[in-house]
Amino acid sequence: MTIIYFILMLGIIILVHEFGHLLLAKLFNVYVYEFALGFGPKIWSRKGKETTYSLRAIPLGGFNGMVEKEDTPLAFDQEGNPTEVLSVPHERTLYGVAIWKRILILLAGTAFNLLLAYVVYIAVFQINGFINEYPKPYIESVKIDSPAYEAGLQAGDLITRIEFKNGEVVVPETFYDVIIANQTNTETMTVYIDRNGQSMVINVTPRYSEEDNAYLIGITSGELIRKELTFFEAIPVGIKYASDVVKLTFTSIIGLFTGRTGLDSLGGTISIYKYTEEAAQYGLVSLLSLMGSLSISVGLMNQIPLAIFDGGKILLAIIEAIIGHRLDEKVENFINYFALAIILMLFVFVTIQDIRKLF
Repeated sequence: MTIIYFILMLGIIILVHEFGHLLLAKLFNVYVYEFALGFGPKIWSRKGKETTYSLRAIPLGGFNGMVEKEDTPLAFDQEGNPTEVLSVPHERTLYGVAIWKRILILLAGTAFNLLLAYVVYIAVFQINGFINEYPKPYIESVKIDSPAYEAGLQAGDLITRIEFKNGEVVVPETFYDVIIANQTNTETMTVYIDRNGQSMVINVTPRYSEEDNAYLIGITSGELIRKELTFFEAIPVGIKYASDVVKLTFTSIIGLFTGRTGLDSLGGTISIYKYTEEAAQYGLVSLLSLMGSLSISVGLMNQIPLAIFDGGKILLAIIEAIIGHRLDEKVENFINYFALAIILMLFVFVTIQDIRKLF
């Protein structure tokens, strides 16, 4: 069943993402010749008024065939010559509409992924009917030989403030704030504590945990406090939780470029499949939670400013708006190939990481 859950979960996330692009493209009258879920050969298709809706054999992606120029080849012969060309007015092409409209079309996929995550997390807490609240940021225990143990943190310490090298400051209200602050950090952080009324400052450097797939310092909190939720009380709780995941994911992505987030924490298709298998063992709520997290990751990762991502295309659109015209085609092609090379290298790295974690 894991493979079915895996395909359904990714399929829904991709479908929602691409539907966001489609909806805005239709709204701004951009011609979309195909809306596809998956890649490879078509296994099902249906022709609409002008858009063909199709399901393809490889369920690990999808695309909107938005017309970018007036004459778009749709089919080729064995020599590579076009056998079918779609001709549309310039004002109905992606580059024929106003730049702000193009940017909104490119942002729509991410917006819909985030919307899906918010809906999913609200549903999670409505189904669960309760939330486990974290206690105050007191350290319940310190793991022997952990970074926290070596730095001198002790059970009973109250964490009052955490400072990071990039200038970020966290003043935790609960132990959950400590967890969120630490999860994306790989560098030494300054921890301010209250120990029996005495203020102390301790520097701690997180260490990567293979078991948890995260950078940890080795401290735990007290017991969680169970709070029952009504159907409507679950709504703000789900919204807050989703917002926390968005913030954490965004911080993690930024950290990849600043060095704060370790590359060891990256995972690819194999990791997602493994997480799906683990989540399935705990039932619907766990699968929904994973889907919400993945939807946020897919949405935000698509805004990375590399040309083959939505974020890269938005960056090119902004440059176009500033200089008054599109970049030279050769320059754009070079940028696209360069971005593709980076993504391929990252894909190979992540796949190797995934395989290594399996063993």
